[in-house]
Amino acid sequence: MVTAKIVCQTKQESGEGDDRQVNVSFLPDYNDGRNKEWARYTPGLSLTMGLKGAVADRFEVGNAYTLTFAPEE
Repeated sequence: MVTAKIVCQTKQESGEGDDRQVNVSFLPDYNDGRNKEWARYTPGLSLTMGLKGAVADRFEVGNAYTLTFAPEE
């Protein structure tokens, strides 16, 4: 298993109500050095997810999250 500490950078919304869609973008968090597990120097990672509005509401710009890569069993 590999984990990456990421920070929510942007949220771009379109639509309204139940049809609201949000693109949420993340970049690596360089602050605590935790990404050294998988990055030799400066961590390189980019992630953008297209989410339903209600799911996107769980993410706040500027907040850090843990992304986990684990093999399927």
